[in-house]
Amino acid sequence: MATPLKDLLKGSVNQAGIGEQVGAAVVCVEFDKIILEVLGDQIKDKVRALYVKNGTLTVAVLSSAIGQEIKLHEQEILEKLSKKAEGRGVNRLRFLV
Repeated sequence: MATPLKDLLKGSVNQAGIGEQVGAAVVCVEFDKIILEVLGDQIKDKVRALYVKNGTLTVAVLSSAIGQEIKLHEQEILEKLSKKAEGRGVNRLRFLV
């Protein structure tokens, strides 16, 4: 029986030592989708996931007010992120204004 392509890719990514970077990129992409689900289209040009380090997702926001709005929904966002990004270990959001 042939090995599924996704298993081959996962093995190659891990073997190349870039699994962590790929995982962080997945988290960032999923965050950008989730933030639209939670806060709607009016926020799409005002927030962007930047990187993941030590379980913290750093997010760029245009103002502290937007950061506060996201902070109010942090737990919901983290729960959705855990499901969609296969629990890649993000447990906190950090904001850069």
